[in-house]
Amino acid sequence: MKKDYFGIELSKSIHLALPLENMGTVIQITPENICLIPGVSNYLLGVTNYQGALLWVLDTDQFFQIDSDLLNRKENLTAIIVKSSVSGKTKKVALVVKKIEGVLNIKTQSDNIASNYFASQFKHCLDKVVKKDNTVFGILNTETIFKTINK
Repeated sequence: MKKDYFGIELSKSIHLALPLENMGTVIQITPENICLIPGVSNYLLGVTNYQGALLWVLDTDQFFQIDSDLLNRKENLTAIIVKSSVSGKTKKVALVVKKIEGVLNIKTQSDNIASNYFASQFKHCLDKVVKKDNTVFGILNTETIFKTINK
């Protein structure tokens, strides 16, 4: 069975695929427009105003414990808005990414790639690992991300 996903690349050529139903939009965020919030997890860069509402900005390098130079960057950040509906309430978060890969049609019932392909800090957020056009993608479980940031 094939399913549509939105492909992204994180630092160091780590590829993830987000279920298309959880995909919002791609945005550019200037670092000056992120308001730091003291006392939150280090992977939350802060909040930004997105269409009149506050939107958390998640540093995926920090969240997945990847070496990062994000905090020293001055240029615009590319982020994808991930959304989830829980008990009728829609939640959103902006995930900062290195590169947008676009919509991918992935065969999800293919043989699972060895689970040790991704480092342990990724495994709790992945439903499975698949190969598409010679690139290995971790299928992102968005519910796990929202549960983690809501702790």
